[in-house]
Amino acid sequence: MLIQILPGLIMFAITLAFVTVFFVPVTAFKQKNELIRFYWVGVWVFIAMIAAFSGGAETLKLFRYDVGNVPVALLTSLTVCFVIFVMFGWFRLSFAAIQAGVIYWLKRRKNA
Repeated sequence: MLIQILPGLIMFAITLAFVTVFFVPVTAFKQKNELIRFYWVGVWVFIAMIAAFSGGAETLKLFRYDVGNVPVALLTSLTVCFVIFVMFGWFRLSFAAIQAGVIYWLKRRKNA
């Protein structure tokens, strides 16, 4: 009996370990800016969710459950949402940096 569920248990343990490791940067490195902190935590949570969904689907397959196409669709949509989140965050942070640079340049120009 144990030999039949052993691969599923090993996959579950590996998935749990990887998802836990993905939360280490969130707790280890504190960001001072609220906007940067939001995107920092968001990126790592998305990566952990992608690892959890893919590992969970493979664990269910090893337990011989017919999972069908639902995990593939969920993983694909989660990956697309991750890319959109990263691109939106990149544009927002870039705009904030450009805006801060322009404000700094204008203040310096006024003082000169």
